[in-house]
Amino acid sequence: MVASDTTFALFLSLIALSLKSVVGDEVHTVTATRYITNNCFKEQVKTLLSGNEDSVSTGIPIHFVYEDGSNSQSADPAFGSNSQSVDQAFASNSQPANQAFSSGGASSQTLRASTFGNKASNYLGNAVPTTVTPTTSTGAYNGKADPSSVTSSSGNKKFAYPRSTIYSFDIKTVKSAVTTTKTIFKASTTPTTVYEGSTDVVSVTKTGKDPLVTSSVVTKSLSVTIDPSRFTEGISITSSNDNESRSTDGVSVTSSNDNESRSADGVSVTSSNDNESKSTDGVSVTSSNDNESKSTDGVSVTASNDNESSGASSSGIGSLLSSASSIPSQRFSNSSSSSTYISGSNSTKGNSSSLASSASQTYIASKINAANNTVASSTTSAANSSATHPSSSSVQVSYNFNGLSSSTSGSSSSTSGSTSSTSCFSGDLFNAISTDEPPSMFPREELEPVSIPYGVSNGDDPYETNKFYNNLFLGDQTDMVITYPYGMFWKKTDYYGLAVQHYNTSKRVFGYGDTNNADVPSYYINPTNLAEVIFSATSLTSSNNNLSLSDMNVMSVNAKISPDGSDKNYIEFPLVQGMGFVTGIYHGNLTPVLGSLLGILSLSQESSSALNANVSKYRVTFADGVEWLIYTSAPDGTDGFSFSSTTTSVKGSSSVDGLVIQVAVAPSKSDEAAYDSAAGMYVTDVKLDGSVSCKSADYSFKYSTEGESDSGMPIVFALPHHVDSMSSDVNDTMTSIKLSSSTKGNMTAFVTDELKMTETLNTDIQFLPWSQSMKGDLNYSSDALELLAETANSELAVDINATVAALGSNYFSGKVLDKYAYILLVVSEIIKDENVTTSTLDAMKDAFDEFVKNKQYYPLMYDTKFKGVTSTASQSGDTGADYGSALYNDHHFHYGYFVHAAAIVGYVDKKYGGSWAKDNMDWVNSLVRDVANPSTDDNYFPVSRMFDWFGGHSWASGLFASGDGLNEESSSEDYNFAYGMKLWGNVIGDQSMESRGSLMLAIMSRAMNRYFLYKSDNTDEPSNFIPNKVSGIFYENKVAYTTFFGSPSSHPEYVHGIHMLPITPASSLIRIPSYVEQEWEDQVSTFIDNVDSGWLGILKLNQALYDPDSSYSFFSSSDFESTYLDDGQSRTWALAFSGGLSSSA
Repeated sequence: MVASDTTFALFLSLIALSLKSVVGDEVHTVTATRYITNNCFKEQVKTLLSGNEDSVSTGIPIHFVYEDGSNSQSADPAFGSNSQSVDQAFASNSQPANQAFSSGGASSQTLRASTFGNKASNYLGNAVPTTVTPTTSTGAYNGKADPSSVTSSSGNKKFAYPRSTIYSFDIKTVKSAVTTTKTIFKASTTPTTVYEGSTDVVSVTKTGKDPLVTSSVVTKSLSVTIDPSRFTEGISITSSNDNESRSTDGVSVTSSNDNESRSADGVSVTSSNDNESKSTDGVSVTSSNDNESKSTDGVSVTASNDNESSGASSSGIGSLLSSASSIPSQRFSNSSSSSTYISGSNSTKGNSSSLASSASQTYIASKINAANNTVASSTTSAANSSATHPSSSSVQVSYNFNGLSSSTSGSSSSTSGSTSSTSCFSGDLFNAISTDEPPSMFPREELEPVSIPYGVSNGDDPYETNKFYNNLFLGDQTDMVITYPYGMFWKKTDYYGLAVQHYNTSKRVFGYGDTNNADVPSYYINPTNLAEVIFSATSLTSSNNNLSLSDMNVMSVNAKISPDGSDKNYIEFPLVQGMGFVTGIYHGNLTPVLGSLLGILSLSQESSSALNANVSKYRVTFADGVEWLIYTSAPDGTDGFSFSSTTTSVKGSSSVDGLVIQVAVAPSKSDEAAYDSAAGMYVTDVKLDGSVSCKSADYSFKYSTEGESDSGMPIVFALPHHVDSMSSDVNDTMTSIKLSSSTKGNMTAFVTDELKMTETLNTDIQFLPWSQSMKGDLNYSSDALELLAETANSELAVDINATVAALGSNYFSGKVLDKYAYILLVVSEIIKDENVTTSTLDAMKDAFDEFVKNKQYYPLMYDTKFKGVTSTASQSGDTGADYGSALYNDHHFHYGYFVHAAAIVGYVDKKYGGSWAKDNMDWVNSLVRDVANPSTDDNYFPVSRMFDWFGGHSWASGLFASGDGLNEESSSEDYNFAYGMKLWGNVIGDQSMESRGSLMLAIMSRAMNRYFLYKSDNTDEPSNFIPNKVSGIFYENKVAYTTFFGSPSSHPEYVHGIHMLPITPASSLIRIPSYVEQEWEDQVSTFIDNVDSGWLGILKLNQALYDPDSSYSFFSSSDFESTYLDDGQSRTWALAFSGGLSSSA
């Protein structure tokens, strides 16, 4: 058909000339015949055009030719600067085909793809693979050119081979976005009144309590204490892969793969593959494959396949377990590891997955009986767990820890949701935690005093209480809701219906004052209630304007506005996060009106060849100069519908049952084809989906749609942190359209029905101290251990139960309970004193018992109105009691401390053969389900009450209306919940929960470093706001550098510290070292010398994330004062955290 590229260029010119006179939607079909090797055709086209359906077209014709392999570095210039080199795509995926080229003695060739045609017809603004439909003909070449010589657009000569088969590529629906314009209305004079929107600043009321605990502890004499003098050598604790761990005359605790572990005159505990484990005058405990395990003058306990195990003597360790350093350490491996902690014979494949990777955990407790030289093993298993043993017969388990003995027996079993002997978890990230009714210790009551307005119903499904649409059923229901990128509200005065606005950074208002940073804004805010477009109808009036809500889901809600509240005449609005159009569907006998507070300059109708045949396009220009696009889609058979306009509104010519009207802010002319191609289709709901494979996790928003568009897809917007991690296949649908969000930078439009993101999970974060700045093992010198022991003795001289119960707040109680859980962890895993560990463990169980029995100051209840486990604090009418938690405010902050503390208690308890985690799992899981239920299968709680999967973090607002939308003050307590949930999932063997917690941490790390924590190179927040270094209170519509309990003008430590506490092993994943250093140098260092309260300890422990030496020096100083600590923070944990990081840096 085409003799050469020159001839074809002429052919395209003729087409282009003809298009100038084309009006409407014209389809051009181009057929190009080229040579290609038959054997490789299928795989090559599949590689290049993967995932394309025959109906999908972007208007980029492709032809294939042979090219000498030595000259294939670049694609044809027709691809342009936005195109991916097809040659490069082939180079990475075409090896089998290239080998096919070289068969039969011919030289190797590279398959080359070049483009021709009108690239401007690409709707997305990027080069995207075109649909190519092959047809086969054999025999002579059917083109006009000599088949032995074909010249490409680059001028290179191509050689056809006799064995080639000719393929005809039919490029379907190649479109040119040809448009025409017809003016409908043009104002004779510019409207005199342009409404600028409300910029009234709602002051942040300082009524909240300081989150530091100030109550006194209830002292108590200890029956057992740690002997600090016994620490004559230091220890090293390793949690990594491919490490070598050695300890001389000390203790080495290792969890790794391919390690060599040696301990002389000490204890070596190793879980590994292909290891050599040696212990001299000590104990070697090894779990491995193909290992040689040797112990001289000690005991070797090995569970392995095909191992050689030898022990020379068992003398000298008769009192092994009475020594504090002899307790076998729980391994802190990542969840991709597996290990065996049970003795087994050679060639017997019996493995049990570790605590970090499944519900099952088997522990070795070796004690030499002088009479018979036997080794006793103890095995414990958590709820919902399975343990694989050397044989399928029942297993007798016995243990003896310094007189604390027990014996159990049972057979190995497997229950749903757990695995054994797995190298890593792969599966659904959103498996239900439970579908059972919440336990009976929570009385059933209806939450007071919040009522559900008339017309708002979610059927039998739970009500979401921290979602973007909450303002539509709270207060007078007229505050803004933000779907990103648009904001909207129910208009009840002057105009009636749903009002819509977009966000323009030039209209932001910055405020100053009440801050520690001179000449830096203390807040910025977007105008609200702008009402650029108001979806209305002629029959809507002040007295005939009713709002109803239904289908209140995790990322969407269905709103309806009607004149009479009936289900016959109404405008339906599917409000969905990320929706590219604001869509109204007119039902019944309603004549549409689109009002505006801005004043209308002009209205025109346009045609576009990128539109679906049933879609009409209009352009409205407002008095502020901003243009909006209006698309209408009428049911088949509708005739004569049109718009007319005045300076205040656009009115439809008649009522049309089923008429769809969509609006969007107009982009640049060159980008409009993307909107045109998606018009007619709208999103209605989102399915949250996700899966994990070891350390790689995918999560996606799968949009449900209605209607038809020319591209067969809707248009949706993604936030910056989405774009960062977007999958490559979705990136192919990216457009050049960007719109400003309210407070989260610029959003990017995609023509797709699914946004899919990929994150890498950090499995190094477990129980013990961790930081991104760590360069080696956690090391503690003998002096550090001695100070830890002295500090723990002092801080444990309390009645934990009485201290926690006396606080009168679930928030404060949770913080203090978690404080002592961290001390328990340090005593158990670093100091390794068995007696104090068991004593503290018992005290922690007693303290928890107060809450498990629901006897605390503010008992919890199961709210049958909104469906959730919440506080009874407001049942008497005080909605602000206990930080408003009864109205679902701050649940992730409050419950996160309890969940994390429960994880530590359950973890340590399992080491001693206990079943605390199993016995109390329903109670703890109820807190997790209330905050972070992952599945609609669990209909007792809403899905993800607090965490906003679209926003990338949680919201804390609860059932409180706000003119600036949802808010969150403490980013650190947000990710503290995810961290606690991750560890709790680890302990109970819920691998989906554990991985989901890791994914939430990964997402928050990405999102918070864009929106909450400001490095100098941040481009998402206003540049003049960045010097504050932290957001303060982050709202949907504004960011205020302050707190609910005090201003930075007098207490800058408040606004910075609330984003730090508590400092945990997860902190460094979000508060990355480079940020912490910048914040410290630019902000904290300027005021820390004036801080002498408990905030000082928080600031200084945060310093350990980038400068652990200085941090440890502060906490280990002989001048340290207890007043430097919040009562929810322990010096024991601060020393263990900063000291461990300091020695590993």
